[in-house]
Amino acid sequence: MAPQQHNKKNPKSATQDLTKVFESGSGKIKKKIRDTERLLKRDKLPANVRVDNERTLKALKVQLKNVETQQKTKKIAKKYHMVRFFERKKATRQLKQAKKALEEAESSDDKKAIKKARTVYKHKEVELAYTILFPKSSKYVSLYPNVDDSKQELTEKAKKGLHATEEARKEFKKQVKTMIEEDKLPFNLDDILKGKSIAYDQKDQNEETEDIDAPVEAEDGVEEDDFFEEEL
Repeated sequence: MAPQQHNKKNPKSATQDLTKVFESGSGKIKKKIRDTERLLKRDKLPANVRVDNERTLKALKVQLKNVETQQKTKKIAKKYHMVRFFERKKATRQLKQAKKALEEAESSDDKKAIKKARTVYKHKEVELAYTILFPKSSKYVSLYPNVDDSKQELTEKAKKGLHATEEARKEFKKQVKTMIEEDKLPFNLDDILKGKSIAYDQKDQNEETEDIDAPVEAEDGVEEDDFFEEEL
């Protein structure tokens, strides 16, 4: 009778297809990371198995960071969903009004009126695009903040915070203006004015990728709305 063979755990099993692990959420990914790190602590691990698991570990850590970023983005997007939505409606309404005013000015052939109306129209284009393009992974900086006349009563810390917010708003509006001027908007503003849906999916720019074949260094130490309601 042939001797009974004992099934030994194959260390290579740690490098199995990671697709299911990636799709299982941060908890399963963290567990896989711990299992892989324990495996790599073995002294007598074959070189090819070690390299394979080092690659797996790097891929897991990158995926974990991306999953946590997505969770954070989703939480922030949910928190500011309504203010973004209502500001978008307001910006859409104002752009419609600006467009109508520009068309009326152009029909009057009044160059001064046309220039003024065109300036307002371009400004309102920036505002509408701003409400759509503002990163969902960041705290939304309101385009139409409430004006408070009691600024003098604010603490220095509060004043600095207010100034930083104003600068952030100004900087992002500048970026949006450049995109419009260079015709790089990922959607058509006229479609929005016509009440059409826009297929704009804001990808998270914080998502990371990494070359998992690179040498391993020793360790020393966020829903965009897919529709726009017609103004009543």
